[in-house]
Amino acid sequence: MTFRDQVLAGMLVDARLWASRPVAEDWIAPVADDPVYENLYDRFWAIMSDAAVLEHLALTARLDGSPWVTDAASARLAGTARRWRREASLPPDYGTAYATTRIVKALAVGLDCVGEALAPGAADEVTGVLADCLRRLAADWFSRPVVRGPVGAGADRHSPHHSSVEWSGFGIGALALLDRVPEAEAWVADTERQFRDHLLPGALATDCGAPEGMEFWASTVLSQVQFLDPLRRVTGHDLLTAHARALDPAPGLAIYLPRRTATADGRPHYGSSTGMCAVLSALARERADPALAAVAAQEAAPGRLEVWPARTPRRGEQLLMAWSGYAALWHPGDTAAEPVARSWQSAALGEAHVRTGWEPGSAAVAVRRGIVTVWLDGECAFADLTPATVVDVEASRRTGSGVYRTDPPGLEPAALRVAEIGDAAVVIGVDAAGATLLRLTLDRRRRTVTIVRLDGVPRRWWWATPAAPAVTTGLVTGIVPDGYRPDLRAGYGLLDVVETDPRTYPVATVAPDADRIEVVLALGKNRPGAFAAARQDRTDETRRQEDPA
Repeated sequence: MTFRDQVLAGMLVDARLWASRPVAEDWIAPVADDPVYENLYDRFWAIMSDAAVLEHLALTARLDGSPWVTDAASARLAGTARRWRREASLPPDYGTAYATTRIVKALAVGLDCVGEALAPGAADEVTGVLADCLRRLAADWFSRPVVRGPVGAGADRHSPHHSSVEWSGFGIGALALLDRVPEAEAWVADTERQFRDHLLPGALATDCGAPEGMEFWASTVLSQVQFLDPLRRVTGHDLLTAHARALDPAPGLAIYLPRRTATADGRPHYGSSTGMCAVLSALARERADPALAAVAAQEAAPGRLEVWPARTPRRGEQLLMAWSGYAALWHPGDTAAEPVARSWQSAALGEAHVRTGWEPGSAAVAVRRGIVTVWLDGECAFADLTPATVVDVEASRRTGSGVYRTDPPGLEPAALRVAEIGDAAVVIGVDAAGATLLRLTLDRRRRTVTIVRLDGVPRRWWWATPAAPAVTTGLVTGIVPDGYRPDLRAGYGLLDVVETDPRTYPVATVAPDADRIEVVLALGKNRPGAFAAARQDRTDETRRQEDPA
């Protein structure tokens, strides 16, 4: 079975689950008094879910062509347009525009894929809703100087991620209405201008990282491709070829987890890897790069809808994403290729990523803000809880996007260095004076991760079975079996949610020995017991790899 066949098979699984479910009828209006963002997330997650299911069914109908899925997609298209038609009456703002453009994009994809299967009256209704939403957005949102100008993280710039998503949805909607609505040609031209002048050169940093955080990398690049691909197909205007060839895929490869936490029925949890196989498939096609295609094809749940494992407390809305199905449209075909780069760092973000690969059993390690996280076969096997990443609520509200800090302060390295030495990748974190705070070694041959802390601060870790770490320097002062539960709260941490797939992990507190803590995590089958006291056998070669200086 080819990778495209695998993607379609996964799409059909979820298409059958949703084919007979009707769209809810109630429109969720925004409210002014929303201190913990309860209404915002009721609206946003409901819109995202409806948009995801519509896109999923529409793309499945386009790829499979069976009457049952075409009928289901057509019914879903008409129902989604009816439910959200009042979005056109909203004065758009930072929250509503981000949501409304998602519905606009989904309606456009639906029209493109199954529009000809709609009854004449339903087709007119969908077209009318899409046109009304686009007119309001064009007049009251995309006409604003800050939205039309350069993007950036400052208060006087539009968010690179938000701008990419919103302009992409607007442009895709406009493309669907060419030859149907007179204004559509100008809307397409305006979107093309914004991408050419601002989003393609400015939505990513100079090192091709996502300036607002790597969790936004996949959605930012995917939004670019989702507009540029139909722009080329419909108008012949090609911005995609040059952009895809100039864009460095290393940041996406660094954070991609083809196997990741999933529900009992195989739906992956939404995260920074969501949609990555589609992005890599598109870049592989545009760059004629078989290595990228091979990595994309490692996706363990191709074509499946992705889910955030929590619901809103009042209405029970749940976030769904339908991104990986685009891989079936873009993947250039199965191939074998040499491995691509397995390390990447960003001085601007203060991040370093190293890994063994992307195949089953592979491990990926990230150092972010001095916090180390290790994934083994897509599951989190080890993560720091000290320092912790916390939301700066006041700054987040002031800027309109998430602003994070570490707590306690002073533990984040001032600089990171990454070196590839033989079969090992070494990450060194130093303070402002150049003193080493952190030394991490991923030994790919031995399949171990060694983490050395030299700042003398007591550390707390949580880890997931089966990869339990061995403390080789330091003292374990306490273990709480279920001491850590991932924080899924939304709205800068202000909105409590109802977990649908709750997970807890053990927490250990470790005190340093002479200002040093050393932990060894075995990635193979023979792993030491939880916080085993026995020291690992470390050769002189391994010691040299740990400290390239």
